[in-house]
Amino acid sequence: MCQFCGVDPAFAAFFDDPADTNNGTEQQQQQQQPEVTGASNGDAPAPNFFRLKPTNKRYQAGGRITTQQLTTFGSSLSPTSRVIMGHHGQAYNNAIRRWSKCAVKQALAVVMVTSAEDVRKTIIMCESHGLPFVVKGGGHSPGGASSIENGIVIDLSLMTETFVKADEKQVVAGGGALASHVIKAAAEYGLACVTGSTSHVGIGGLMLHGGYGYLTGEYGLAVDNIVAAEVVTAKGQIVWASKDENPDLYWCIRGAGNKFGVVTKFIIQAHPVASSVWGGSISYSGSQVKEVVEALNTWFAKHNVKAAAAVALGKGTDGKAGFTILPFYDGSEQDAKENFEPLLKLTPTAQNTSSMPYWKINTLSDEPNLYAGVPIRFASANIKPQLDVDHIRTALERLDQLYAEEPNASGTGSLILMVQPDGVMKHKRTDMAFSWRDDHFDVGIAAVFTDPKLEDKMVAWAQDFGEYLSSRGDSYRLYANHSDFNGPSAREYGINYMELSKLKQKWDPDNLFAKL
Repeated sequence: MCQFCGVDPAFAAFFDDPADTNNGTEQQQQQQQPEVTGASNGDAPAPNFFRLKPTNKRYQAGGRITTQQLTTFGSSLSPTSRVIMGHHGQAYNNAIRRWSKCAVKQALAVVMVTSAEDVRKTIIMCESHGLPFVVKGGGHSPGGASSIENGIVIDLSLMTETFVKADEKQVVAGGGALASHVIKAAAEYGLACVTGSTSHVGIGGLMLHGGYGYLTGEYGLAVDNIVAAEVVTAKGQIVWASKDENPDLYWCIRGAGNKFGVVTKFIIQAHPVASSVWGGSISYSGSQVKEVVEALNTWFAKHNVKAAAAVALGKGTDGKAGFTILPFYDGSEQDAKENFEPLLKLTPTAQNTSSMPYWKINTLSDEPNLYAGVPIRFASANIKPQLDVDHIRTALERLDQLYAEEPNASGTGSLILMVQPDGVMKHKRTDMAFSWRDDHFDVGIAAVFTDPKLEDKMVAWAQDFGEYLSSRGDSYRLYANHSDFNGPSAREYGINYMELSKLKQKWDPDNLFAKL
């Protein structure tokens, strides 16, 4: 029985008129039943006193729940929580909006939760009524992993409370916190957490599935820095997962988090960072490909874990595919310039670099707001060091060909994150669900286009481009945050796939959360 509306959907279904649920039976019953007036003859289908008929217009989601039931459910949540449905107008439109326009889906309702208990109740309600649900943190999945058609969105975006345990160098953050919440809170204590290269992504999706960033060379992936997590399970239990509590769940969520529960609170290991770091952007034309690639290889061979570079391949100011490099150095400007000397001695088409606080360097790639305003789709790739001139040259040529054929896709490009492998390889492949412990550069491909009709074509193009780039890497491997959880899961989790499958049966046997 649903404890929130007092209806047991399975029990109520027993009393449904078969004519409402079995095709072609209504006419048969009418023919077989004699016309009766007054009292029933005892053979007519039993009336359902437990709920409206599934075909009643007051029902939503295929006859599983009414608007009134959802409203009543909302009254059981925390005072600051809210259930938002289509009739709420602009509030509903805002609630289903996402970073990529491809991810916008018409949810039955968005439950804006503010506590783990709210999440627990929502999961129980969904299971009771047979309603599918997804979880939204930052809403950055371009393919819509945090969106759903005709189902429930458990939205964590009000759960952003963040504070620092300075003595332990740890940050405690709500499951809906963005990277910016964590970065700025830690900065007040001279600390930093491993995050990506933008500040408005949700820490949930980022951390639970890997999380490459500027500090990865020194301190590993974001997932490596999860000390503990508060998790709401498929059974509606609120538990802690750490090396001491539910260690098998702790193993699972560090790499496959969205398939095992809803993380409502993180305890994150933070690290000392220089009071001022160095970075910015440096652009080069595609005609400089040989010089740029050779300079990048020379720089990377210095093996300085404090240095990193995000190498973007995309359309330049000359209308051709070129380079925009985002260098990073955890230290002084003098040391940074000495480290990046192979690049800095080249003649750029544009350069804007300086010393700045760590929190600021994570905002340089941000969109003007939380939404890109255009359709975007991702694909995953990787490249084994060193970079090859001919390989990168052909990648630029492929981009130029796309720009010529599809002017509406001129925002498309890829990002090669060059970090030293020391931090990544501190862990073994089987230490946690995230298994990719090697020296390969992670590559994210962003298919950006303005015409929604191009989506299928651009998804195929991005996949093909990823396969090309990975021809000089591991062609089997997929990074879930860039494959956008589209799998196959065996390629996203590698050697750990079988163990995850076993533990899925323990923690989520009915596949309430995302399937493996």
